[in-house]
Amino acid sequence: MQLPQELSDLHCVTTAASGARRPQLAAIKSGTGWVLFEQASDRPTRSLLSILSPRRTARDVAAYVEQLYVDRFCSIRVQLIYKKSRKYALHPATIGRYGLSVHCGHEPSFVGVLARDIRLKGNVLEYEYRVVVNAEDRPRVLLEIRRQSLTIDA
Repeated sequence: MQLPQELSDLHCVTTAASGARRPQLAAIKSGTGWVLFEQASDRPTRSLLSILSPRRTARDVAAYVEQLYVDRFCSIRVQLIYKKSRKYALHPATIGRYGLSVHCGHEPSFVGVLARDIRLKGNVLEYEYRVVVNAEDRPRVLLEIRRQSLTIDA
């Protein structure tokens, strides 16, 4: 069975100026989804944790991020206590205004954003997401679009 072009290694062949053929990675457009990454103040780079379906609610994403954080940074005792009830989480996940983001932990923290226009160009994941700029005036909530990129280790 042959995989579709999007699921294969995504190599396309281009002709170099010298006439030699060399492989080049094609860009992939993925649309919308939750992008989860690890962020630490002592490191300038962020590392990708996961990409989830946009159909997942902010609550589902918060539970998933919380579980990832407990699995990675907590002892086995804390993991067993957390298994009994999420209310015992050391660093409970918080959902941002209007369900556009999720934060969990402290140094490092795990962050999830509902991203639009997700693209993979080579080994760089690029996306844009919205943040609430002014929520004081309820009828006129202002959202600002921000762009971010993460380098993916192959």
